[in-house]
Amino acid sequence: MSGNLNVGRFSTAEVDVIEGNLIAGKNSTIKSKSGGKIVVKGTVEFEGNCEVLSTLEARRVEGEGRIHVNGDLIVGESIDLEDGKLSVEGQLQAKEIQIGERLVVRKDLHCERLDIGGGLDVEGNLEAEDVDVGGAVSVQGNYKGRTLDVGGSVKVKGSIELDDLEVGGTVTVGGGAIKKIEVGGTFESTGMLKFESIEVGGTARIASAEEGGRIEVGGTLDVDGSIDFEEIEVGGAVKIGGPAKGKRVEVGGVLKIHSDASIDGEVEVGGAVEVEGELKAGSVDVGGSFKAEVCYANEVSVGGSVETVRGTKANRFEIGRKGKVRGPIVAQRAEIDDKAEVEDVYADMLEMGDDSTAKNIYAKVSKIGSDCTVSGELLYTDRLEMGDDVKLHSQPKKVDKLPEPPI
Repeated sequence: MSGNLNVGRFSTAEVDVIEGNLIAGKNSTIKSKSGGKIVVKGTVEFEGNCEVLSTLEARRVEGEGRIHVNGDLIVGESIDLEDGKLSVEGQLQAKEIQIGERLVVRKDLHCERLDIGGGLDVEGNLEAEDVDVGGAVSVQGNYKGRTLDVGGSVKVKGSIELDDLEVGGTVTVGGGAIKKIEVGGTFESTGMLKFESIEVGGTARIASAEEGGRIEVGGTLDVDGSIDFEEIEVGGAVKIGGPAKGKRVEVGGVLKIHSDASIDGEVEVGGAVEVEGELKAGSVDVGGSFKAEVCYANEVSVGGSVETVRGTKANRFEIGRKGKVRGPIVAQRAEIDDKAEVEDVYADMLEMGDDSTAKNIYAKVSKIGSDCTVSGELLYTDRLEMGDDVKLHSQPKKVDKLPEPPI
């Protein structure tokens, strides 16, 4: 029909094409006369609690109240329902969408900008450049966009592709690629994740990650599989189920890796470290205990205990006062603090503090403190210095060549 169409309150109108605008009164119903779709060349204005019983195409949509479309909603420009709730049984397409309360889409949603005061529920795929939601977001399919800013929670079952994700509460995604992640509560990715930075106030759980950047978590970090990263900084505990490769790790509590780990720079842990495979690192600094199959690093400093199967090899090795080392030490310089216990030591330079014990010592230069005990061999090539009351199982021997270290 030509011109505009006004539908009264509690009325039903049948129409196919409107050349002008459609004004739907409160509690009105609009349906297609032919059983197909409704096309409005101008603006559709809903005055509240309206229902469209077919697909609707329009240039603009505005209004208030609860709006239900029993089909697709295709809008050329904008949808503005500042005080409304919109539900679409089919797909939804528009350039800009602004909803005051809640938006529910049963199929796919495509738009450039989406601003919702309440919640967003998409049962298909979501493609939107910029999304701002005050409450919760749920997407059953895949999500592709640029920015997502949510005050509450986010759940995306499929994969996600974003530049910037900022959420106040909790986030669960099915994997994908997100450049910047900032979450106040918890973050979980159930699939492979690519990222540049992750900042989480609470806990983070990742199935696996590649091409990763920096991770900063206030609580705990749990990685089910392998991870490739730049830096990890976690206040609590870190658990990694597969191989780990990165540049730097700093953990306040416990670090546990169920495979091999290769860290180019520093591994600094306040509590305990357990690596079930091989650890290669620039440096290892542990306040408590350290366990690994074998460790290779430029520097190793442990306050409590060290336990390895094949040994620890470093340019500089240090065990703290009353510390214990199980497994061979191979180092250019080995420093054993007072009252510490070690097994075999292979070193260019060895310094043992007072009242410490060792099994076998093979060093170019050895400085043994007072009241120390060596229960096995003590071989040296250059120089030996011993304090008072050193207990030796056998006499020290100066040799031309020391035995080859095990690693």
